[in-house]
Amino acid sequence: MPDADGIWNLVLACRDCNRGEGGKFAHIPAPKFLERLHRRNSYLIDSHHPLRQTLMMQIGRTDVDRVEFLRVRLDMAIVAGLHPWDPPAKGHAGF
Repeated sequence: MPDADGIWNLVLACRDCNRGEGGKFAHIPAPKFLERLHRRNSYLIDSHHPLRQTLMMQIGRTDVDRVEFLRVRLDMAIVAGLHPWDPPAKGHAGF
């Protein structure tokens, strides 16, 4: 997926989820993870976090732009034939 290594897509993940068998490598996230990613990015932008400007440059200035950005990336991944990834929850999710 293009731009997948940008700040907008940086999340904490355990070793198993990050690269292990059944991990996220070469998979697309389930929609609930995209919703959480959008919520996290919007929080950082709205809170004037130091990454605010970088995030806005990467994914858009408005909420509508940011939702569209993620939708386009998801569509591109589906077309590329990537399979969904939806691991079981471990611990408490922040977003």
